[in-house]
Amino acid sequence: MPAQAATLEEQTIRFLKQEQLPLPDPETHLLLAVSGGVDSTAMTYLLWQLGFSIGIAHCNFQLRGASSDADQQLVSQMADRLDVPLHTRHFETRTYAREHGVSLEMAARELRYAWFNELRQQHAYSYLTTAHHLNDQVETLLLNLTKGTGLKGMTAIQPLNGHTLRPLLFATKQQLIQYATHHGLSWREDETNLHGTHDRNHIRHQVIPALQALNPSLEHTIYANIQHFRGI
Repeated sequence: MPAQAATLEEQTIRFLKQEQLPLPDPETHLLLAVSGGVDSTAMTYLLWQLGFSIGIAHCNFQLRGASSDADQQLVSQMADRLDVPLHTRHFETRTYAREHGVSLEMAARELRYAWFNELRQQHAYSYLTTAHHLNDQVETLLLNLTKGTGLKGMTAIQPLNGHTLRPLLFATKQQLIQYATHHGLSWREDETNLHGTHDRNHIRHQVIPALQALNPSLEHTIYANIQHFRGI
């Protein structure tokens, strides 16, 4: 009989060991950045299932009206169901962007990471944990190559950068969708992800499909290349 494919839980533990990242431990407390989308929803349930001590941080950027509030409600329900701490904050994102002369995307990034760092220190979380996955790795590498980069840019997103932990860099978006579906999880789609208005979305919706026509295993090929660039 063919060997049974490893579960996402098993793959995650293998990845954590390979990268010498924290394993489930009562003394390791993770602050999870959770938007309500499938990536962070799957990550939350997965790490909870593995026995990590977790808390959830959710940002309401007030950019999508009732949709933003619905995201927050869904995340709050998940925190209640898993019986884990929940931290939420509303941001005046448009005001911040205008006053600092930055895009809404950059404003949201600056606001959330400043708050995440504040939460991590105030509540003694060991790491901020994000749901970046293999597709994000591919997009980042292609963006770096397009704009010009050195060896550091060729290694794309790091599994651990300071106090920021990314335990899902090995997993594809499709794996996370399948995991969430299998476990009956609910999530919300951010409709802004569907439009090719930003460089990353152009890479995601135009460039990558064209490259996948040449190499259907594009994500795993690029992942292997990134590991070579990192010297692993």
